[in-house]
Amino acid sequence: MLYSTARVVTDRPHRYLKQLVSHMGRKVPTEIDEERGSITFSVGSCLLVASTAHLDLIVRAGAVDDIAAVADTITRHLLRFATRDPLTVDWLPLVRPATTEDDAALLTLDRSAWTVGSELPSTRAEQRTAYFNERRRPETHLVAALGGQVVGTVSTHRAGPFPEGAHVFGLWNLMVAEQARRMSIASALLSAAERLAGSHGAKKIGLRVLGTNTGAIRLYEQHGYAVEGRHADEFLIDGTYVDDISLGKCLTPSSRRSV
Repeated sequence: MLYSTARVVTDRPHRYLKQLVSHMGRKVPTEIDEERGSITFSVGSCLLVASTAHLDLIVRAGAVDDIAAVADTITRHLLRFATRDPLTVDWLPLVRPATTEDDAALLTLDRSAWTVGSELPSTRAEQRTAYFNERRRPETHLVAALGGQVVGTVSTHRAGPFPEGAHVFGLWNLMVAEQARRMSIASALLSAAERLAGSHGAKKIGLRVLGTNTGAIRLYEQHGYAVEGRHADEFLIDGTYVDDISLGKCLTPSSRRSV
């Protein structure tokens, strides 16, 4: 799945949200509440999220041409409604490769995105002054950005040093800022990480997650990851033993035959 986004700066984001969803609802399925709405086309969909001073648009589709078609439809209708406002709609990839310039934003995200049950508390005791280091390198990371602000990240690279396992990649450090949740950011990062791993020859992706992190497990399973192992009572956290769960996903049809 591919994703594209545009942040439209306006002092009337909720008005345009309602206008777009109401108008498109005459032709295609839509949903709306106070802060967000969705428009579903035959080739893709658009999520609209209204904030104080901007409207975020996130398009999702399976092909580049479909992304462009949905984005063009949304842009044309939005500009048609905004005859009195000089709106600018610039579409960008929702996910891009990380750079060293993202270090400060990722360090802030790392500090704020942690929740009880999602990570080992001991990792929070380390007082880091930078996000990237010898283990965490920019070239293995992707970031999600809305309006130029980094709101999510994920890392993927070969899981082990052995040539026999060169086709297996791991997934690490998937994080989404609290204010950007329920916007398909995690799904966009997962899809992009799978494409990146696949471009480097990956046939399978594996990951580990604490048994207490039920939300993450549900997300991974929705994206085709299956539980491959459970390390019972692997960690003792705040007086309670917690399982460590292994999940995996084959990026190509699995086969037991020799290649």
